[in-house]
Amino acid sequence: MDYKEITLMINHEVEPYIAEILNELGANGVVIEDSLELQKGRIETFGEIYELNPADYPEKDVRVKCYYSEYDYKDELLSDIEEAVKSLQDVEVTRFEIETADIKDEDWENEWKNHFHAFKASERFTVVPSWEDYQPESDEEVIHLDPGMAFGTGDHATTSMCLRLVEEYVKPGMSVIDVGTGSGILSIAAHRMGAAPIRAVDLDKVAVRVAEENFAINHCAEAIETDTGNLLVGETEKRDVVIANILAHIVDLMVDDAFNLLNDKGLFIASGIIDEKEQMITDHMLEAGFTIKTITREKGWVAILAEKV
Repeated sequence: MDYKEITLMINHEVEPYIAEILNELGANGVVIEDSLELQKGRIETFGEIYELNPADYPEKDVRVKCYYSEYDYKDELLSDIEEAVKSLQDVEVTRFEIETADIKDEDWENEWKNHFHAFKASERFTVVPSWEDYQPESDEEVIHLDPGMAFGTGDHATTSMCLRLVEEYVKPGMSVIDVGTGSGILSIAAHRMGAAPIRAVDLDKVAVRVAEENFAINHCAEAIETDTGNLLVGETEKRDVVIANILAHIVDLMVDDAFNLLNDKGLFIASGIIDEKEQMITDHMLEAGFTIKTITREKGWVAILAEKV
């Protein structure tokens, strides 16, 4: 199966919103190349140093690439993306350029390899591409990952914040459901923390297949049940933890179901929420009966830990 690559050039003010726009429009993977990264030469929160190749970044503004399978791509997507960007409220759009290219199936894997390298995602977890050799330190938990066509490598703020919450709050023996599992990274992390049983669901059959492959790579395939599913619809087994790293409006759809599915003192880890949607989600959680234990914010994104009381 071949893919269509859509490349956008946008100004920096649009960048905090672009991933959510593209994911809402069905993109399978988003790559953001920010010209300001070259000026940072950056050292991240957990000490990793990025060696940046100037050839990979635009001279100014932000280059964004996203991908659609040949079955999902429609010509009207281009106008839908432009309309969504230019309708952003209180955001000045001073640059918007869009173009497409065809990506052969055999080139897809190499495209991701250009952007995905080993990195420390939290105090405990280091994410390593399945194709890279890596020698961990004694205190590192390594998650080997091949994201393929699924979302979630751990390098995006939404996923890394979830990883840190899993690391801190998921305890041995807790039962977990990971909704919109994507690459399966959060289920793998929950397994490493001793959670059981774990169920990983996603509406996208391709994501479920990718997650299953990553579970096998990390020797936990038999410990994690997988299935296609529409959020928590039809789920009846009580859980100690619900994890949802999706998008704010989708998280909002499942708040009540999450409350009903959780055991007393159960935890709801929700991410993929932009700053502007934080109040909407926390208000709904409080209305449903949750208490808010902690809110983590990073790079315009929010992760919320709520408890059923």
